[in-house]
Amino acid sequence: MEKRSDEKCTGLLTLDVEDWEHANFAQLEPLRDPIARTVRERRYAMDANTDAWIALLAETGARSTCFVLGDFARRYPEAVKRLHAAGHEIASHGDTHALIYRMSREQFRVFLEKGLAAVGELIGETPRGFRAPSWSVDPKRTPWFCEELKARGLVYDSSVFPVRTPLFGQGDSPLAPYWEAGIYRVPVTVLTLGGFRLPFSSGAFFRLSPLPLIRHGLSRAGRAGLPVMVVLHPRELDPGHPRLPLRGWERSVHYARLGTTVPKLRSLLREFHWTSIAEAYGEVLG
Repeated sequence: MEKRSDEKCTGLLTLDVEDWEHANFAQLEPLRDPIARTVRERRYAMDANTDAWIALLAETGARSTCFVLGDFARRYPEAVKRLHAAGHEIASHGDTHALIYRMSREQFRVFLEKGLAAVGELIGETPRGFRAPSWSVDPKRTPWFCEELKARGLVYDSSVFPVRTPLFGQGDSPLAPYWEAGIYRVPVTVLTLGGFRLPFSSGAFFRLSPLPLIRHGLSRAGRAGLPVMVVLHPRELDPGHPRLPLRGWERSVHYARLGTTVPKLRSLLREFHWTSIAEAYGEVLG
C-alpha cells in the first residue's frame, strides 16, 4: 500500500471480535459442554477489552476493521455499538466460531445470514466485509464461498492466509488483493524470505515475533504494494483472561507472550497510519 504525504505507510488494522473460549483446536471438541459451563460461571467481561481497543486506537486516531462474531454481538451488543460509534468499521466474522469447511453450502448460507443479521441490527447497516473463523475456507472444500458472500451483498473478504500452517492456510494463495466471483479478497501480510513465506503479523505470530521483525515485514510489504495488515483478538489485550483446557504446543502457542501485545501495538500505532479495509480500498470496492 502506498505511503501518505506524511511518509507513514498505511496499514490495515483488524480485530477478530470474539470471546476467550472461541478457538478451534481439535482437543477442545469433546470438552465443549464443560467449557460452556465455565464461560457461564466465570462471566469474564470481554467487552472491557474492546473498550481498551477503542482507547488505544484513539491515542493516535487510528481506525480499524472489526470482524464481529454473531455470538459476541448477542452477548455484548453495546460493545459493538461503541466500536461503531468510535469510527471503526464493523464487518462479519460469521455467526459462531464454527469451521466453514465442515459446512455444506446450505449450512454456510444460514451461518452467514445469522451472523450478518446479529451485527447489522446493532449498527443499522449490512456489513460489507467478512472473515472466516480460523481462516477456514479453501478452494477445494468451499468452492462456493465467494459466490455466497456476493449473493448476500458483501463486497470483500479477508479470509486468505497465504501460508500453510499446522492449523490453517494455503501456501499457494496470492499475496496481493484479487477479485474472485465478484468479491475482493485481501490476504493477510506474510514475509517472503528465500522463497519461504513467514507469518508474523497475526495473532500468535504477532505475539511471538520480535517487534523489529514486525516493523520490517510491514514496511517491506508496503514498499511492494502488498497489504500491510495486523490481525488481533480482544483476549490478546488482557494477559489475565481465562484459560482453555489446552495441552502441549497448542496451549503454548495460544497463550504465548500475551504481555507483548499492547506494547507492540502502541509502538506500531505511532509508526504507521492505520485504517479500515473499507477505507483503504474504498475506490476499488465502490
